[in-house]
Amino acid sequence: MKKVTFMLALFFTAIGFSQIVAQPVPRNQSFDPVQSTINNPIPQQFGTGEIFRFRPGLVTQLDSGNDFGFTNSRWFSIGRLNTGSQNVYGLRFQLPNKALTMGYQDLSDINPRIQWVSSGTSSASDLEFRAANSFTSTNSTLVATMTNNGRTLFGDPLAAFDTKVGINYSEVSGTSSRVGLSLENDAIQSGAFMTSIRSINNAGGFSKTGIDIESVNGSIFENVGVTVRLDGGSRNTGVRALVTDNGSDGPTYGIFGSVDSSADVKNPAFGAAIYGTSATDSNRFAGYFNGNVFVTGTFTASDEKLKDNIKEEKNVLEKLAQLNAVTYTFKSNKELNLSSDVQHGFLAQNIEEVFPELVTTIQKPIVVEGSKNTDIYEYKAVNYTGLISILTSSVIELNEEYTASINELNEKIAALESKIATMESKKGTSDTNVDDSGFSMDQNRPNPFTNQTTINYTIPSNTKATISVFDMSGKFVRDYNLTTQKGQVVISSKDVGKGMFIYSLVSNGEIMVSKKMIVK
Repeated sequence: MKKVTFMLALFFTAIGFSQIVAQPVPRNQSFDPVQSTINNPIPQQFGTGEIFRFRPGLVTQLDSGNDFGFTNSRWFSIGRLNTGSQNVYGLRFQLPNKALTMGYQDLSDINPRIQWVSSGTSSASDLEFRAANSFTSTNSTLVATMTNNGRTLFGDPLAAFDTKVGINYSEVSGTSSRVGLSLENDAIQSGAFMTSIRSINNAGGFSKTGIDIESVNGSIFENVGVTVRLDGGSRNTGVRALVTDNGSDGPTYGIFGSVDSSADVKNPAFGAAIYGTSATDSNRFAGYFNGNVFVTGTFTASDEKLKDNIKEEKNVLEKLAQLNAVTYTFKSNKELNLSSDVQHGFLAQNIEEVFPELVTTIQKPIVVEGSKNTDIYEYKAVNYTGLISILTSSVIELNEEYTASINELNEKIAALESKIATMESKKGTSDTNVDDSGFSMDQNRPNPFTNQTTINYTIPSNTKATISVFDMSGKFVRDYNLTTQKGQVVISSKDVGKGMFIYSLVSNGEIMVSKKMIVK
C-alpha cells in the first residue's frame, strides 16, 4: 500500500511541476484512481465508459530542460493556457527558439490557426507538408512548403529559384481589389531562366487548352482576361505564341482574336479582335508584321477635325516626273520574310529625294537567343498610302491642262474649218474634188481608222505634188510624195499618231484640195 501511495505522490508531483509556468496550482487530475498497470496498447472501452479524463486546464510534458521556457527547453502542451491577457486553446510543440502551435488564439476567435515561430539565434524556418507510405520509417516526399515570409512552394525538389505561389482571394485592406492567384518570382540567379507559370498538357483527347479564362458577370464594368505588365528587361515581350504545324491539315493560328456581335449591345459599340497602340515616335508601331498581311477591309483616320495646316497639293507633276516606277524582286534576307514574286513599286531612296516625309527608317532588333545582346537591322520603308493624294492631284492637273488644250484646239479647228469651207466654196465640194487643172483627191477610207487608211488621188501629167498632213493646230506632220499621175497613198497611224488631222493635195506650194481624217 505504501508503494502505491508513493507512486501516486510522485505522479501528482510531476503533473504539478509541469504546470509551474502556466498555473501556480496543479489542476489536471484524474477523476478515478490511477491504475498501477496499463495494458499496451490500451484496449478500446466501447460502451463501458471512459479510458481517461482530465479536469479543465492544460496537459504538459517537459521533455528537456528545467522549466517550460522557450530558449533551451523542449516541451509539449495541449489544452487551455492562460497567458495573462487571453486564453489560448490548442496544441503546442516547443523546441529551443522555435515552436509549432495549432488551435485558437483566443476564445473569441472564429478561425483556428496553424502557426510556427522562430526567434533568437534560430534561423527563419519554413512549414513543410510531406507524404509517406511507411509507419516505421521517417522517409517522406516533400509536397509543399510555406515560408515564413508568406510564400507557398509546391512540388519536390524545390530549388532556390522555383516559383513562389500565393493564393489570396480576400479583399485587400483599404482597397476594393481582389486577387485570386498571385505569383511572384524574385529569385536572383545569374543566367537562370525563370518562369512564373508553365502549363504542360500532354494528355490525349479531342481538344486541349493550356489556360481557360472565363468571366461572364454582366454587371462588371470591365472584364480583362489577361493583363501583362513588363519593365526593366533588355527585351520585353508581353505575349509570345509559337505554334508548330507538324503536318496538320487544319488551320494554324499564333493568336486568334474574335469579337462577337450581340443584339443587346449599345449602338454604336466599339470592338476590336486585336487592339494595338503605341507612341508615334520613330521606330514605334502599333503593329509590326514580318510577312504578308491579308485584310478584307481597311480604314485610315482622315477626319477633317483631326487635321491642321491643311493645304492643297499643287504643282506635283514636276515632282512625279522625278520618280521612277520599277519592277523588282527581293533579295534573300534572313531578317525579313520577303516575297519571292515580282514586285511593282518604287525605290525608297528615290521617293526620299522627292517626298522625304513619305519615307521612314526601320531599326529591327536582331535577337540572339540565350543572350542579352541585341543587334540592329536597318532598312527604309515607304508610306504608299501617302502617294494617293499626290497622284490624285497630278490627275487633276493633267485634266486641267488637257481641258485647256482641247479648248485651244477646238478654236483652231473652227478657224481651219472656216478656212476650208471658204476654199471648198471656191473649188466646189464632193467626195472627190476635181478642179479644172486635173487635180483630184478622195476622202480617206476608212475614216476614222485605227491602223491605216487609203487615199486615192489624180494629178496632171508631168506634175510634182504631195499629200501633206497637218494636225489641228496647223503644225506640219508629214509629206507623201506622189510619183504617178493616178494612184493611192496609204497612211499608217504609226506615222502620224492619234487625233484629228487635215490632209491636203499640194502642188507648187498651193493647196489644191483639203480634207479631214481621224485616227483612233
